[in-house]
Amino acid sequence: MNDTLKMFLIALITSVLVQFLLGPKITNMRGQPQPVPSAPAVMPSITPQPVAQPTPVPTTQPAATPAPAAPVVTPDYRGITAKRARALAASQGIVIIEDEEKAAEGKQPGEILEQNPVPGSPMATREIRVVVAQAGKVLDVPDVIGKDFESAKKALEEAGFMVPEPVKKDSPKTPGTVLAQKPSSTEKAPERSEIELEIASLPLIEVPKVTGMYASRSKQELKKVGLELGKKRYREHAEYGHNFVLSQEPKAGEKVPFGSTVDITAVAPN
Repeated sequence: MNDTLKMFLIALITSVLVQFLLGPKITNMRGQPQPVPSAPAVMPSITPQPVAQPTPVPTTQPAATPAPAAPVVTPDYRGITAKRARALAASQGIVIIEDEEKAAEGKQPGEILEQNPVPGSPMATREIRVVVAQAGKVLDVPDVIGKDFESAKKALEEAGFMVPEPVKKDSPKTPGTVLAQKPSSTEKAPERSEIELEIASLPLIEVPKVTGMYASRSKQELKKVGLELGKKRYREHAEYGHNFVLSQEPKAGEKVPFGSTVDITAVAPN
């Protein structure tokens, strides 16, 4: 047998053996899934969180300092009594303090002669210290009730007293008649002190409505309340008859002194 044939036989036998021995393993290897290369792991993205800012702390503004109140100017109370001055000063919270009395001719007892602080100056406190006129003799007070004001005033001044402006009060008595006095005639009072009088005054009457009626009746309605029918004017009117009252002056509801007149405008005769 030549060499070529030998070589062929050896190669054939070797191939058969390899197929027999290694064939199953190769088949198994072919049936197994090939590993798939895995994608690179994706790292989760991290969103940056905003940095927390510190909460601003409100700053307290200092309270505004109120402007100082303007100083009170000292009122002038000279020439009036300390009693009257106290009544006026009370509304301003001012206290009147009597420091001294002095004899003063022609001045009424208690009349303020001097004061400290002086009028017009700024007040450091709410106190005014005053010097007042000394009381003179103590006199009997005349009885002037029932007199007219002028006669009563004259009698009191001749007796050594002073009379301020009277207080008026509605009364059916004659206007100006003295209704009351203070101090009364049963008392004594210092010379040149004030005697207060209350006098009668005409009461104010509410004007009634007299329109919408005839002039004769309007006159009666006015009489009932103490008023009088005044001037009568006329003008023509197509709907109402003669003397029918169309308007009045003063108007209904207004108040006028007792005995006043009310003018009317009535329908003229045809």
